[in-house]
Amino acid sequence: MLQIILEILALVIFIALVWPYIKKEKWKEKFIDNKQARSVLIVFLLILVFMVGLSLFFDMLYPIERIDH
Repeated sequence: MLQIILEILALVIFIALVWPYIKKEKWKEKFIDNKQARSVLIVFLLILVFMVGLSLFFDMLYPIERIDH
């Protein structure tokens, strides 16, 4: 339980430190209007969805079995 609290606290501190830099960026110009960056983001999202789907498929098809019975 303590580890989870520490991880959440670290995430909050990280976001608090990085937020001013994130807020200043012009995200639309950098990623949406830029065709090459948009293509890379789309490919990244497709790979992410594919990997998550594949892992869920194999988790359902081959569930983890306990061997200490």
